[in-house]
Parts: sequence; C-alpha cells; structure tokens
Amino acid sequence: MTMTKEKPLISVCIPAFNRPEFMSDLLESIVSQNYCNFEILISEDNSPKSFEVEEVVNSYINEYTNIKITFTRNSETMGYDGNFRHLIDISNGQYCVFMGDDDLLCEGALLKIAKVIDEFNPGVILRSWARANRETKTVEEIFRYFDGDRLFKAGKDGIVTMYRRSVAIAGYTVKRDLAKKYSTERFDGTLLYQLYLTGMILSENDGYYISNLVAIMRKDSNQSPTHFFGTAKAERDRFKPGELKESQSLIFIDGMIEIANYLEDELKIPNLNKGIIKDMANYSYPLLSVQSRKPFWSFFRYYISLNKKGFWKNIYFHIYYLALAILGVNYCTKVILWIKNYLNYTPTLGKISRGKKIDKE
Repeated sequence: MTMTKEKPLISVCIPAFNRPEFMSDLLESIVSQNYCNFEILISEDNSPKSFEVEEVVNSYINEYTNIKITFTRNSETMGYDGNFRHLIDISNGQYCVFMGDDDLLCEGALLKIAKVIDEFNPGVILRSWARANRETKTVEEIFRYFDGDRLFKAGKDGIVTMYRRSVAIAGYTVKRDLAKKYSTERFDGTLLYQLYLTGMILSENDGYYISNLVAIMRKDSNQSPTHFFGTAKAERDRFKPGELKESQSLIFIDGMIEIANYLEDELKIPNLNKGIIKDMANYSYPLLSVQSRKPFWSFFRYYISLNKKGFWKNIYFHIYYLALAILGVNYCTKVILWIKNYLNYTPTLGKISRGKKIDKE
C-alpha cells in the first residue's frame, strides 16, 4: 500500500467510547483494504478506558507508518452527536466514512465507495450492511434495502427513502464540505445527527445506495443493549447506559420525528414529515420488536404510544404488533429473515422512491 496523500479522498471516522477490546479488529479491517487514498481518525470521547483505546491505536500507528492514523481524546464527553460532528471538523478527506468502534469494514469496501464518489459525486452514500455476533463475527442478518445500486436525485423523494435508512452508522458516508455547511448542535442528544445531515444534504445533492456489503455491525447474540448512551450531558435526560426502556425507545422515535419536522420547515418541502413517518411505520417491526419481550400491558402501552405518533394509519404497523403479541419475537424474526434471505433484499413496502437503478459491469 502506498503512502496516503495529505488530502485524501476518504477519512474513515471512528467515534470511540470505552471499547478497547474491539478496536483492533476494526482497525485491522481498515488497514487491510485494497485501497490507499484514505486516512483513519479515532476520536475517543473521554471514556474511563480512553487510554486503553489509545494504546491499541498507537500500536497500529507504529506498525502502519504508511497510513495516516490520528487519535484524539475529547477533554469532555461530547456524546454521540457531538463526537460525530467533531470528526467531520478534524477530518481532511473529501468524504467521511463512519464506523462504530466495534464494527468491521468488509473486504474491498473503500474501493467500492471510492468508485461511486469518482463516478457520481453524491452528497450521501448508504450501503448494505450486516449484523453479526459480537464474539464469533458470524453474520446473522443482512440489511440490503434494494436489489441493486441506486442513484437518488436531490429532493423530497430521495430524502424520504434515505432518511430512516441512515440510522445505522457502519459505512455511512457523507460529503465533508456539505456536512460542514450544515453543522449544528441543535439535535445533540438525539443520537440521530446523521439523519439531519442526510435530509439537509439531499435537498441539494444526489444520494447513492451501494447494494454490496460494505460494513458489519456486531451485536450480542441476544441483542441486549450494551451501549454507553446517556453518559454525555446532552444525553442524560434521554438515555441511560446499558438500558433500553419503553420511555427511551419513545424518546429515540421522537427524535426521528423532531428532525423530520425540522427538515420540512427548514427546507419548505410540504408533507416531507408525513412521508418520513409513513416509511417509519411501514418498517416499524424493529421499533416494535425491541420492546416486545416486555410484559403484555407494557408492550400494549408502547404500541398505543406509537399509534399516537401517527403510526395508527399504517396497516403493516398493526400487523407487526399483532404478530409479535401472538407469535412472539423469535418466531416473527425467523419469518422475516427467511423472506429477506429468499429475496436477497428487503421487500419494498409503500410508495417510496427506489431511485434509478445503476447497472454495474
């Protein structure tokens, strides 16, 4: 691999917090890429194990002297959104590719992203990603939104399609100058800063979806919450580390709706929020399943709360709830996985834009 340029095309940005045990796997997946025009930035958010994270990173800095790897430690804990924005500020690349600190980059991922940048110059790039067992790294579910690469023209339709699909951070890619242009602290604490960026940037620049796997997010086998959200001041009134209570799920969904409402007002796009909420309801199974193991009345109360947020108009939302309440999350998830594996992509529900299909050689 040749020396990375001073102003690389890509900055691989890693917002890190308290997970030194996974950093080596992530960095190994990045330094082994068959692409060289990139830098790696790790911003550790002042966690108790920040020096342990730094030690892992330094071992890679010393070994891979031909790759620009930068470690920074925040003097105060910024939280997810603030640290995300900080990485954009300190990056040198034309594009920022984000990775969670326990994620993995797939083989050839950066080259795929670079080719899309060179040909289409999009403002936002989404990708297929997989969920894998945290320890074994065995892939358990693939999230492939469409049956091929897609180009989404700037405007309402592209925003509606790419908004909810921007939640997962692994491999999320954004054009740096546009991200800088729309920088704001307004939504700190929502854990959803990338959704805001997606909406604002796609109002003026095209978006692109890569159908091949780009990144892997690792989860515990039972998908129990292991996060540290709620540590930063901006997050404390909304979340608590290691918890995912009914109220916290609702706060997260409120954040998605709050940003959607802001985008409609700021961009002056009529019914943008309705389109986004409709798409959220069409694919509300994960929003429901995350609370479906709770006692019946607790889950029912959560279901009613989502009804009041505008989901009641959607037939899929009610089907998901009844299936989870009657059949249970394990059986329902197996059925959904079978459908996705059979089709090799997630079925399109509702009248969202599918963009322009791009034929690849």
